[in-house]
Amino acid sequence: MNRFLTFAAVLFVLLSISASAHFHHYEQPFQITVGDKIGFMNANCQIVVPPQYSEAFEFTEGLAAVKVGEKWGYIGPTGTTVIQPQFAGAFEFSDGLASVKLEEKSPLFGFIDKNGKLVVKPQFGMPLWFSEGLVEGYGEENKTLNVPLGYVNSKGEYVIRMQEPGKRIEFVTRFSEGLAGVSMQVQHPDGSIETAMWGFIDHTGKWSIPPAYVGAGEFHEGVAAVQVGELWGYIDKANRLVIAPQFNEALEFSDGMAAVRLGNLWGFIDHKGTLVIPAKFESVGLFRSGMAEFLQNRRLGYINKKGEIAVPPKLMYGTEFIDGFAEVIDDSGHMVINTTGQSVCRLNDKDIVRLMSLVRSKLANRKRTHNALWLGKKTRLSGCILRVTKVAQADDASHGEQLSRTSDI
Repeated sequence: MNRFLTFAAVLFVLLSISASAHFHHYEQPFQITVGDKIGFMNANCQIVVPPQYSEAFEFTEGLAAVKVGEKWGYIGPTGTTVIQPQFAGAFEFSDGLASVKLEEKSPLFGFIDKNGKLVVKPQFGMPLWFSEGLVEGYGEENKTLNVPLGYVNSKGEYVIRMQEPGKRIEFVTRFSEGLAGVSMQVQHPDGSIETAMWGFIDHTGKWSIPPAYVGAGEFHEGVAAVQVGELWGYIDKANRLVIAPQFNEALEFSDGMAAVRLGNLWGFIDHKGTLVIPAKFESVGLFRSGMAEFLQNRRLGYINKKGEIAVPPKLMYGTEFIDGFAEVIDDSGHMVINTTGQSVCRLNDKDIVRLMSLVRSKLANRKRTHNALWLGKKTRLSGCILRVTKVAQADDASHGEQLSRTSDI
């Protein structure tokens, strides 16, 4: 049981990061935070949804999950409520569906459509995201949650059941380019279990690539990273090893390049396996619109496909490039940059002043309401001082591993 609970925590973090990056688009607003409230600005650095939410996710497929009081609902790009706050938990939309939890005391998640209608009853032990019409079936078996059972369609039906005599499923992953990675373990009659091996199934549940790899990533641009022994290489959909195992770690292809780790440093290869950008970076992201993030001394920058530094590593936070643009935060605050590294716009002082006025107004209204309801009981309002939190300078060394997803102003 602990094995599944531990995996659930790890998988949730990985999937949530992946979903946010995969489904966000340039025309959708970006998050900003003022004080302890979250709002959204557009790619012209104009505030389109005033900061008012205690918690929120990024926009995906035109909707963003927001927390109002103790309940979650969804808003549109202008801040209009599309799905009323009613859920104990809510996450990003993908394939037109979003994972929600109906009751705080229940550990189960189901799925709603964009009208807020429950289309897949709660049955999963963690939030998940649909891909290619299917979602991983981490369900309940023998009173144990997050057991990988197969794949579920948008009607909540198990259309793929991963059951093989003498074998046990370890993990199932989402579909990408028609295939999904699955790891299985051989279980002997005496109870002993062999090391899990990864393969790929198609939409019918048949093995397209039999389990033969120690590790595997998703298919992108026709190839997938696989681990053979202690090293990683790449296979195609015919299970041909097209790039020999030679890397300590390997990520998916994007924009014709893939990040690989040699020793402790990262570089990039092309589809021939040629190291086109030397391994010299502490950490890197994927190429999007010809640009990729890299970390240096706990600050973020961007390189182009020639390996040249397009944006020096002076940023505290930055998104992947989306349709040629990225939202970043430097010491002066939020801005949007293009693929040349030039600032397209910046959240300026007038916007800051306007936001301060909005926050003060909301706090003042709240104070008047509280005074009326509590018959003059004093409420202490903290000062509305706006600042950009220097997340990259946090004392906790762990913050250097992952930059904050939102900024505090």
